[in-house]
Amino acid sequence: MVIDGRPMIPFFDPRRSRRLTNLGRRFVFSMMNEAIRVRDPDLSEVQLGIFQFEPPIDDDGVQRRVLRLYTDDGLTLLGFDELDEMISVTYSIWADVLAERGAETRRRGSEFRGPLI
Repeated sequence: MVIDGRPMIPFFDPRRSRRLTNLGRRFVFSMMNEAIRVRDPDLSEVQLGIFQFEPPIDDDGVQRRVLRLYTDDGLTLLGFDELDEMISVTYSIWADVLAERGAETRRRGSEFRGPLI
């Protein structure tokens, strides 16, 4: 898309809750930069944009949602190694969570009571 005469590659965040925080937007911009600008020098000058929908506003009985645009202008982006580390840590934490859930399920045993019990 083109905004104010400059090409932009958008990312849409339509969630009503748990929307991207400042750090989340920085992460997304950094991932977009690595996947788009770094991989294709022809796109090195393209602007990156994140569109977020603000919570609904009641305007005389009409629900309206405002679309807010964040750009990467002036933002210090994370490098590949930093992104890789963040992703590795996230996957490690998620593996621990899944292991804990599995262990809890095994401790409780089956809650199913068949016809023989």
